Amino acid sequence: MSDSRRETTLRGLLLGSLLGPLLGLLVVATGVSFYGARLAATHAFDRVLMDPVQALSQRVVVQNGKLVLQMSPETLHTLFTHVYDVAWFQILDARHQQIAGNMNLPVPDRLSSKPRFYDAVIRGANVRVGVVRVRLDSDPLVGNEAPEVIIQVAETLIRRDRNLYELMALMITPALLVVLTAIAMVSFGIGHGLKPLDALRQEIANRSWHDLHPVNEMSAPLEIRPVIVALNQLLADLAHVLDTQQRFLANAAHQLRTPLAGLQTQVELLLRDSRSDETRDALRVVLDTTRRVTHLANQLLALARAEPGGSHLLNMQYINLADLVELDMAMWLARAQARNIDLGFELEPVMVEADMLQLGEMLGNLVDNALRYTQEGGVITVRSRYDGAGILEVEDNGPGIPEAQREKVLERFYRIEGSPGNGCGLGLSIVAEIARSHHARLQILTPASGRGLLVRVVFASASGLPHA
Repeated sequence: MSDSRRETTLRGLLLGSLLGPLLGLLVVATGVSFYGARLAATHAFDRVLMDPVQALSQRVVVQNGKLVLQMSPETLHTLFTHVYDVAWFQILDARHQQIAGNMNLPVPDRLSSKPRFYDAVIRGANVRVGVVRVRLDSDPLVGNEAPEVIIQVAETLIRRDRNLYELMALMITPALLVVLTAIAMVSFGIGHGLKPLDALRQEIANRSWHDLHPVNEMSAPLEIRPVIVALNQLLADLAHVLDTQQRFLANAAHQLRTPLAGLQTQVELLLRDSRSDETRDALRVVLDTTRRVTHLANQLLALARAEPGGSHLLNMQYINLADLVELDMAMWLARAQARNIDLGFELEPVMVEADMLQLGEMLGNLVDNALRYTQEGGVITVRSRYDGAGILEVEDNGPGIPEAQREKVLERFYRIEGSPGNGCGLGLSIVAEIARSHHARLQILTPASGRGLLVRVVFASASGLPHA
C-alpha cells in the first residue's frame, strides 16, 4: 500500500483553525436568523390573517332567526384574492353547522375569543389556518343573547415563504460580506504574521552549504526564537564537526608529505644507482606510486586549505593574473615539452582581489588537469583578460568532459570512467572551493572549436590595466 500523505502548510493550518470556527459561527448565526425571521414573519402574517375574520364577523347577522352572511360575491372575491396566495374561509354556528364558506375543515377543540393558528392541507396545498370564536353583537330590541359563530380563514404559504426568503437575503448578505471581509483580513493578517518565517526561510535558502554562522534570533518573534536557538545549536555542532574533519585532513596530509618526500628521494637515488633491469623496473613502479600518493597528499592539504570554515585566514590583496601565470610558467613548459604538448599563453594584465596562495593553487590545478588529460601532441592555452570582469581561462583540445557530467566532476574523488591520466579526482573540487571562497563564478564549457575543454573563472572584483 502506498503511503499518501497530505502536505500541510503553516498558513493552511492557521487559516483552517481560524476560518473553520468563523464559518461555523456563520452557519449557526444563519440558522438562528432563519428561525427568528420565520417566527417574526409567521406572527406578522397571522395578524394579517385576522383581518378577513374581523370583516366577516361584522357582516354576519340574524335574519328570520337564522345566521346569514351579508356580503356580496364581489366583496368576498376582493377580500380573499391575492396576487400569490389562494385563500378560503368557513363560518360555523355554535353547533358547527356551516353558515357560509368555500372550505370544510374540522373545528379545533377548546376555542375561545383569542385567535388560534395551525397548519393544515387543503386540496393538496399547505395552508395556514386562523380560527376564532366570535360573539355577535346582540339586538337590543329583541333582547336575546348574542349568538356565537366560529370563523376559520386559510391561506397558502407562498407570500410567507417569499417574504421569509427576502428577509433572509437581507439578513444574510451583510453577514456574508462581514465573513468575506473577515476571511480577507485573516488571510492578510496571517501573511503579515508569517513574514518573519518567510524572512528566516529566505535567509537560510540564500546561504551556501558552507555558511554555518548563527542566525540572528533577536529580530524574530518570541514564538520562533526557540526554533532558531535549536537551529543555531545544530549549526554550531555541524561547524565543529566540519572543523575537526578539516583539521584532521590537513594534519594527516601534512604529516604524510614529509615521509613521502623522503621516500621519493630514496627511491630516486636507488633507481639511479641500481644496475639490475628488474630492480630498476620495480623501483620505477614504486617511484610512480610514491609520486601519486604525494600528489594526493598535496591535493588533500590544498582542499583543506580551500574549504571555508578552515583554520586558515584569507590574505586578500590585488593580484595581477598575468604575473601569477608567469611565476610557474617555466615548470609547466617543461612538463608540456616532456609530453610534446603545445602550451601557449595569451596574457593581459588583470587585477583581481584574491588570496595569493589559493589563487596559485587554483591556477596550478587547472593547468595540471589540462596537462594530465590532454593527449601527446595536444594544445593547451592559458589566458587572462578583462571583459567587465577578471577572466582566467585554461583551454585544451583533449577528450573534454561530457555536459551531463560537468557538475559531477566538481565532486570530490569523482573521475569519469575510462578517462586517461592518473589523477585523484580532487583537482576541479579544489578549483570550485577556491572560486566559491573568492565569490568567483566557475564555468566548464566546450571551446569554440567544438573539441576539448574550456574552464573559465570569472572574478567580479577586478579591473583591467593598460598594456605597456
